[in-house]
Amino acid sequence: MPKLLVATFSADDKAFIEQAINAGVDVRVLNCFEETQAKLRAWYPNHCLNVPAHRSTVKEAVQLSGFDVAVIRATADDFVKSALLTQTLREARVNWVLVIAADPTRVSLYRRCGAHHVILESGAAEIWQEIAPFLSMHVTAS
Repeated sequence: MPKLLVATFSADDKAFIEQAINAGVDVRVLNCFEETQAKLRAWYPNHCLNVPAHRSTVKEAVQLSGFDVAVIRATADDFVKSALLTQTLREARVNWVLVIAADPTRVSLYRRCGAHHVILESGAAEIWQEIAPFLSMHVTAS
């Protein structure tokens, strides 16, 4: 079963996460930012990766979990946080780091920070269509 980490979550991602869970993907939502902690615990009590928002603790927890794919929704208001998270997840040896970007001018920034693939923001169905092939390609060997 592929392991998927969803980071910098927004309410728009609920449909995408439900699709992944229904498809049998082992989904974890990175729960480290104060502004989303309560929502994530309420929405996904069994799917949260609860970690303090420090680079070293996030890196260690992600590395120990052995994720195949990570999806980062780049926040328009804090692209620096998204870029640092991209770099941290790449350093944590996630096999495939995907960034969903709202701003096409930031694509090269996320690539320089370690994103394997950057897609421009669209609806949940389009996101799932982009990500599903990567999940099947990057299944951890058992």
